[in-house]
Amino acid sequence: MKINICDGVFDRFQGYHRAVVLVRGANNRGEEPSLLSKLREAESAVRQEVGSSDHRDIPAIASWVEVFRSLGINPNKYPPSVANLIKRTVKGTDLPFVNKLVCIFNVISLRHKVPCGGDDLSVVTGDLKLDFATGDESYVPLGKADVVEHPEPGEVIYFDDGNGDVFCRGWCWKNGDRSKITEETEDVAINVEGMPPVSVEDLSLMAEELAQMVRDHCGGEVSIHLLGPDSPSISLENL
Repeated sequence: MKINICDGVFDRFQGYHRAVVLVRGANNRGEEPSLLSKLREAESAVRQEVGSSDHRDIPAIASWVEVFRSLGINPNKYPPSVANLIKRTVKGTDLPFVNKLVCIFNVISLRHKVPCGGDDLSVVTGDLKLDFATGDESYVPLGKADVVEHPEPGEVIYFDDGNGDVFCRGWCWKNGDRSKITEETEDVAINVEGMPPVSVEDLSLMAEELAQMVRDHCGGEVSIHLLGPDSPSISLENL
């Protein structure tokens, strides 16, 4: 099994990198008050920082808004996940505690204003790819297990090339249902997306912060991998 980002993505979006935090043997069961406190603290900090201003003007979010527009995606109707997360938070909505791993990457996303998401590796049948869609791939929306959609041709998707199952539509818009992280999840790949002005160095620090939270709260074997134009793929076979 590999995780691969196609050359076309790097060619079109200069400076883009992705940090992958790979976790094996995590204990994702139960709710930890200390993690929930971190989530509430991150929400409070966002509300104070953004206030009545437009969250889309935050440089790290503004860059994703422009990326979506360049791809023909309406960022108001289909916002980057981090923009949606912050919009909900600023409106005063407390994010739910889904499970420990989801809570951890939501904290990182709120703290650093970057898209984060994760997938249960137990459902993967081939290689995971970030690439431009043909439109033949299938997507089951999160929480709608009986609904099957298809991405638009040319849409950037993260998918399993073994069966064409889309794990995330619109690059970092919305995760799918089939690879969702549950309390039973033990092996997971968590993505931290870095688009300028986020530097590679800053992205690496964010990934290490996330990885340490996983070690502290979920255990397991945790490793960090940076994907970029010079290293667009990693093999998970021996990890």
